[in-house]
Amino acid sequence: MAQQREHSITMGLDPRARIYRDPFNEMFVFILSAAGAAFFVPVIFLIVLAATEKIDLWPFVGISTGAELFLIFGVARPQMKPLERVGWALLWGFAAAFFAYCVWELVVDTLL
Repeated sequence: MAQQREHSITMGLDPRARIYRDPFNEMFVFILSAAGAAFFVPVIFLIVLAATEKIDLWPFVGISTGAELFLIFGVARPQMKPLERVGWALLWGFAAAFFAYCVWELVVDTLL
């Protein structure tokens, strides 16, 4: 069982392999999306901003949202129907924008 999960994670990160809809892959995409929107994208972007100059709020939110959608549709590549893709993009786009706004207000604006 552990070997099957390891294989699923490896295949999930391999851009040549299709991710099929099963409970494990659905959870993989959900966790990647949530972790990306809440942690990875804002923290990596904060580190980049610390090394460069500060930008305004809305470009920060837009770039963070775009990076999150790239994580979902570029890295995770979930197999969805077109309407599901739109719903997922809207859901996680707004979630990523909300988290980016919160990170801006709580961290970036205070530190930088």
